[in-house]
Amino acid sequence: MVTSKWLALLAAGRLAAAWGTSTEDITYILPIYEGALANDSRSNDLAILGGMKTMLGTGGNYTQLGFSFSSWCMSRDQNGAASNYTFNATNLNYVLGLAKELELPILVHANNGRWADCCTSNSDGGWNDALLDEIANQTDTTQINSAGDSLYGHDFGSNYFSFSRYNAFYRSYKQRNLQASMSTIAAWAAENPTLFVGISLDSETLYANDASDYNPIVIQEWKEWMQNTGLYGPGGPYFGQGRVPALVAVSDFNSATGQSFASWDAVTAPAPLSEGDPYTEEWQRWRIQAIVHTVSDETAWIIEAGIPRNQIYGHQTPELEFYTFGDDLTTATAANGGGGYTAYGRAPLDFQSIDTPLRADGTNNFGLFELNPLSTDNTFSYDTLTTLWSDGAKILCPNAFENVTAKDQYSLFDSPTTGDTWGDNINAFLAAYGDTPRLLEPPAWNPGNKVFDLYDNFVNASESGPDNHLAANGSSGGVAVKTVYSAVGGVISYTIDLPALTESTQRLNFYAALGVKDGAGNGGGTCTFQASVTDSTGTETLLLGNGIIIPPTYWTWKHWMPVLSDVTAWAGQTITFTLTTTGNSYYGWTQWGSPAIYATPAGATSNSDFGGSNLALGKTATASSDDTSASGGGWSVSYITDGNVRGGTDGRNGWSSASHTSADATEWVQVDLGSAQTVGKVVLHPRSDISSAAGTGFPVAFTIYGSTDSTAWTPLSVQSSYGASIKAGHAEVVTFESAKARYIRVTATQLNGVGNESGYRVQFTELEVYA
Repeated sequence: MVTSKWLALLAAGRLAAAWGTSTEDITYILPIYEGALANDSRSNDLAILGGMKTMLGTGGNYTQLGFSFSSWCMSRDQNGAASNYTFNATNLNYVLGLAKELELPILVHANNGRWADCCTSNSDGGWNDALLDEIANQTDTTQINSAGDSLYGHDFGSNYFSFSRYNAFYRSYKQRNLQASMSTIAAWAAENPTLFVGISLDSETLYANDASDYNPIVIQEWKEWMQNTGLYGPGGPYFGQGRVPALVAVSDFNSATGQSFASWDAVTAPAPLSEGDPYTEEWQRWRIQAIVHTVSDETAWIIEAGIPRNQIYGHQTPELEFYTFGDDLTTATAANGGGGYTAYGRAPLDFQSIDTPLRADGTNNFGLFELNPLSTDNTFSYDTLTTLWSDGAKILCPNAFENVTAKDQYSLFDSPTTGDTWGDNINAFLAAYGDTPRLLEPPAWNPGNKVFDLYDNFVNASESGPDNHLAANGSSGGVAVKTVYSAVGGVISYTIDLPALTESTQRLNFYAALGVKDGAGNGGGTCTFQASVTDSTGTETLLLGNGIIIPPTYWTWKHWMPVLSDVTAWAGQTITFTLTTTGNSYYGWTQWGSPAIYATPAGATSNSDFGGSNLALGKTATASSDDTSASGGGWSVSYITDGNVRGGTDGRNGWSSASHTSADATEWVQVDLGSAQTVGKVVLHPRSDISSAAGTGFPVAFTIYGSTDSTAWTPLSVQSSYGASIKAGHAEVVTFESAKARYIRVTATQLNGVGNESGYRVQFTELEVYA
């Protein structure tokens, strides 16, 4: 019933169909307030939150004040052992009632991970750790270190349970209670849609330290993931989500990692970690993937409970300790959902180093779910807010609005270290931006109409450094795109006449995918990518904050990191646009994949208006096979160009080929653009319905062909081992040198598995073509 209400709202245009929250032009300021409990004085809680409205101001039509709070369904908000620790909605319903009475928008933090029995000074306490202890007392449920010691502990963010999908005892309780909590919220949200902003996932899904997690079930799953067996093999629930390319024999593993194990049974995980060593990096690759799986699975559980996917956000740390925590930026965007992270004390340029990859990795829909500059500097604090707003953040959750006698450093007002600085600047920001609509930004896979291609214009660029050139198929992580190759120490500058924009809602964006060339050796250390604009006065502005740092791990199992940066401020001007890479020169094989500047179309008032530059939209598609009876339903080749990039919408999942007993089969799908067009980019959207099969069926080897007559075909891009970690809701962008074509065909020659099936298919939600 709840889901049908959301679908009705969607049909009525009250929810965004593709990405973003229910109202795209509103920015929400939602201070964290954890102080309300059902056994409190209701009048007192109303007075506290009413006081917050008075102290901060409520903003206006476009930047609005609300509040955020947690639903601790694994600890405080549960019944006793006699009821098998089922979820108790009393506290949740109480706080939802406060929001409704005060007409304050809310976001709920699903705090049921490491902070599952949180310890904040402004929470009224009364934690119930019985379920957590019951789970921790079972065999193989917690994170353990290499010595076999459990890393589970009470309070202070130390509820470390293993991320393995084999952790069934833990996952079953968590899914049950989480979905009960989310169903309660979904029912309330359906009745109060203008007050519901969203859900943030578990705060900081990460490892306790670099000596975790060595739980036997984690190591077992790691081996299966590498080999594409077990959970990740034929018939397994996650078949098609395994490593690409698979390490079939232990000799393959030994060759990749420099080890000499006699059998798969003998393989152990490295301890301690040694940064840059292939053995460590293969393990680190898995550690990060296990977090992605955890975040993705929890997102799916929440969606199943009735919360729209576009209102579910990651809640990660922004690569604070890559090897210690495993907090790669790719974990911050929930599969099928939005992105988000936690930040304290960071400077504005730090945020831009995170926001530009977040905008490009997901759906340009992200938030900051614990935010405090921890500064007494008013300019620094205010610039933190304006920078995040300019970067496109949808939700900001300042921490914290407290009602306790002993304030801590995170208090908005009366902080013992920063006084009223943070609260005063939130108040000023709400007043200044209350009636300023949020910038309508496009998704990274379709930033608009290309106005300047840095690859095509390389011949006119000035450059310095040991080796700068073009690579038509620059490859990183097995994924080939057209690339401006720049060795570390490289500086490449362009003179660009940016177009003027006719409407205030139009945007100019710089897009690129950053990567380290396949074949680079070990020991290269870190490298930093930076792009900048210099205007006619000689003023240089950095576009990627303090720079995008590629850690040593990328030298071993590399993948592209896309960035999307707004350059609207220089519309109509002649600028110098500069690409710079710095770092260890010995292995400085760095690449700017597909770098270009795009303009959003005039007249765009919603995200659906960005589809005009997709040359395949609504065009006729045909395929080598079309299995409309494939598992999950909603399959037809006619759906692959219908504009729906999210599977499961209106009962449509996309296109599925027939199933094959071997991965070594050939399937193709093609689209007729109607006339010969200049093409340079194909975007393939993985299967993204809400199921364990999401992301599966994406081909391992495929070629994109172009033709003007559907008879003679020219290869435009050859992908021999597409090694990206495919994620539902994450578009795969393939660029190539511009060519003329009326027909675009994607021919897969090595297929992938599909969750819960034993055969091999090709499955896409959508195929898009761009100039």
